Amino acid sequence: MPDVLFVAPDLHGGVGRCVAFIVDALPEQGVDSALFLLRSRNREYPVSNPQVTRALPIIESPTRLRLMLPMAFIRLLRQIRRDKPAIVCSHGLLCNMLVVLAKKLLRGRFSTVAFEHSSPAIHYGASRMRRLKYWLVSQTYRRHDAVVGVSRGVKEDLVSMFPPLRGKVHTIYNGVPLDNVRQQGAHRAQEPSDQAPYRVVAVGRLEAVKDYATLVDAAALLDDPGIAFTILGEGSEHAALQKRIDDHGSRTRVTLAGHIDNPFPVIAGAGAFALTSVRESFGNVLVEALCLGVPVISTDCPHGPAEILDSGRYGLLVPVGDAAALAAAVRRLAYDGDMRERLAAQGPERADAFSLERHCRNVIALFQPLMQRGTP
Repeated sequence: MPDVLFVAPDLHGGVGRCVAFIVDALPEQGVDSALFLLRSRNREYPVSNPQVTRALPIIESPTRLRLMLPMAFIRLLRQIRRDKPAIVCSHGLLCNMLVVLAKKLLRGRFSTVAFEHSSPAIHYGASRMRRLKYWLVSQTYRRHDAVVGVSRGVKEDLVSMFPPLRGKVHTIYNGVPLDNVRQQGAHRAQEPSDQAPYRVVAVGRLEAVKDYATLVDAAALLDDPGIAFTILGEGSEHAALQKRIDDHGSRTRVTLAGHIDNPFPVIAGAGAFALTSVRESFGNVLVEALCLGVPVISTDCPHGPAEILDSGRYGLLVPVGDAAALAAAVRRLAYDGDMRERLAAQGPERADAFSLERHCRNVIALFQPLMQRGTP
């Protein structure tokens, strides 16, 4: 009988990663947790918590998931009825909707907490079904006992777009297991400093939202053989990015290195880490780079990076889509040793503000008043 049942689409991507962290960490803090996933995915983040239910087998197609959603929902109802959790905590609009519906059907006395990982104004606004999604958010989130935005920007978006949520929305930053990141990054390959170029690393899906085209254009503007970029990740933009790289023919080399299970040694061995996203709800990878003492350059995109970097105090911020500004920031770091040392020294301390331990304390503080167990 878990205290908290987490409900998430899967253990893939940024949301899945955050959920895996908290589901494993809470039992160590005396809060029993279980996890219900709508589906399995390839390349899931690992979770050691034994109380994990996967409603559906491996499904990669969103269309197929929608077709099988009724079956997953029936299994969710059965699990809530059986486990009688005090709190059901859901992640993402789809799961947040399903949990509200489950509570209505079960007439349960369990509390519900909805986590929102995206800026509604930007993420849902870009959808062809934006009006429907706005309506679903307005109808769903007001029925939860509490709503969590993973950055101040996400919280402010929710409150400004849906004023009835004021007083119900909280900010709890994502938590990163910093000790684990340091352990995984400890075995980095060392290149002779007099031979290796100044290497800038980026990590993420090769999709339009990550805007690696701007990074490739920045490399072309640099045209400096003493600087090189490495991008770790896979996605639909691979062919287009490779063509862009080949067409530029810059002396600043850009390598699409593909997916690797443990990117932390590569990050730890870099001269800088770059994030070029058009939007981010938070930006876990920035915290991980700071934790490893790697200077960070990020676009000032909504909503997480500027909050993580404290408006530029702990890293360089550049406008979204501005290749010239990105190139200038890379050049500045590459040739300003004092700045590199200062940012590298400040990074680990700043990362501590986003530790998994702190995240757990904040989540438990939110959950504690809601821990009144009922019978659905």
